[in-house]
This record gives sequence, structure tokens and C-alpha cells, in this order.
Amino acid sequence: MENEFSFIKNKLRPLSFGRKEARGLSDDCALFPNINNLVISVDSSIEGVHVPLGTDLSVQARRAILRALSDLATFGSTPLCVFTAINIPNTFNSKSFDKIADGYRKALIEYDIFLAGGDIASYQGLPIFTVTVLGDKGSSTLGRKGAKKGDLIVVSGAIGDSFIGLKLLQNNNASFNEDKTLINKFLIPNPRIDIGKIIINYATSLIDISDGLLADLGHICKNSNVGAEIFIKDIPISKGAQNYIDSNVFSHIDLITGGDDYELLYTINPKDIKNLDNNSHIIGKIIEGDSLNLYSIDNQLLNPNDTFMGYKHF
Repeated sequence: MENEFSFIKNKLRPLSFGRKEARGLSDDCALFPNINNLVISVDSSIEGVHVPLGTDLSVQARRAILRALSDLATFGSTPLCVFTAINIPNTFNSKSFDKIADGYRKALIEYDIFLAGGDIASYQGLPIFTVTVLGDKGSSTLGRKGAKKGDLIVVSGAIGDSFIGLKLLQNNNASFNEDKTLINKFLIPNPRIDIGKIIINYATSLIDISDGLLADLGHICKNSNVGAEIFIKDIPISKGAQNYIDSNVFSHIDLITGGDDYELLYTINPKDIKNLDNNSHIIGKIIEGDSLNLYSIDNQLLNPNDTFMGYKHF
């Protein structure tokens, strides 16, 4: 019978990959003697809230790490390791533990990082994976504050795939290969770590899109004391997502408020436009004031309100 101590020893300790900082997962803390500009962030993933009920445990565990790593990209940081607190139903068995370890292993190997410590508890509830990520060489100046009037607003890739993927999962509806691609965009986020390392050299503000493009742009505007105008016609939409828009299943508003894209949303001085790569798209500009002006496909001014502004827990 698996218990927390055998789970740590047999399944989680190997995920420290022998790194001395983790101290074999046998102490209450890890020790990092030589880190410059340490960056730390924490995220929780709850079954039934962040993923649909019944989502495979391996997928849940992997996704929990990947979405937490996305925050490091906003500081241009290089991931070092993760800590995790795992709250699991007291009905779990050995197969359940194997799946959790497998999901963590996939994410850790993909980003060449290790598990440095954490905590485990069982209770009469659904799985919760809380992941704290550590990174080094983070920018000490960049963040949500710094956008200025005249700056261009840029997004690093297509918006809305993850929203549609979640809806397909919730409706148990995946008919085409493109559907599976959209579903994977939700289940297996792609934190833009490498792009973040480049962007910090010229961006004036930066955030990852987790709550929805409009909501996260609102965070930049609020923290920078500016307004913004963006144009739906300039927002990158994948072919698979566009098919659903053309079929009137979903709207552009659905896609830009759905969240879980984990693309980077950032602002730049127009003089730095030459630095943008082929996957980055200018979708608007920063203006004076505090308004967020959204223009439709045919350039008609819409009026964003609370229903436009993305996911909220409360």
C-alpha cells in the first residue's frame, strides 16, 4: 500500500535528478547558495476548476507545472526547479501516484528542471496541485508597469485555441484532427520561456495571457496608468479556431476573453518594431486615459464591460 513516505521516496525523489539543492527531498527546505535575480511564482490547479472533472491525473500534474512556468516567461527568467504541494483524495491508489509522477516527470524533463521539495496531504476532496516555480536571471525592471502612450501592443501567438479546446472537452466533442490540436492547446500549455528571454531586452511591459487577452491587457493598463485600443482584425487566430468563428459556434469576443492561452502580451516602443519575430502580431497601441477601446472586424468601436473581461474566481 502506497503512503506519502513511500510516494516521496519511490516516485518523487527520483524527480530531483540528484541535484544537491534538493537534499534528496529529505529535509524541510532546499538550499540555493548562488542565485542571482531569483524569480519565484506559485499557481494552483484544482480538478473541476482549472481542468474538467475526470481529467487524467498525469495530464493534470503536467499541466500544473507548465502553467506555473509561464509566469517565469514574463520576467525573461530561466527555470531552475519546482516545489509542489499535492492534496489528493484519500481513495488514491498506487496507479494514481504513478500517474502524478509521470506527469511531473514529462514537464520537468521538457524544461530541464527538477523537483526540489514540497508537501503531500490527503483529504476527502478532489486533487489539487500547487506548484511553486523558481527561476534565475530574471529582469529586475520589467513587469506590468511600464507601458507608455504610443507604445505598440503585441501578442506572441494565436489567441483562443485553448478556450475552444476546453469547450470541446466539456462537451466531449472532438470530431476532427484540428479539434485534438485545440484540445491539446488547453491540456498541454506551452510557456513561452525562450520568447520571454528575448522580449525583456526591448519590451516596456509584459504579462502572460491566463485570464484572457482583454483582462490581462487591462492589468497592464491599470498598473501603467494608461488606456489602450486594440483591433479584432489584427488579433492572430489559428485556422482551427477560425473555422468555429466562421460557423458561428464561437465569436471573437469568446476567444479574446476565454483565457488559458499562455501567450505573452507585451508593449514596445515603435522604434523596436524591427525586433519582432514572425509569430508576433501588433494588435493595437497604448493611449492616454484609462479606457480600453476594442474595435470590431469592421473597425466599429465596441464597449468592453465586465462580461468582456475574462475569468474571475470571485
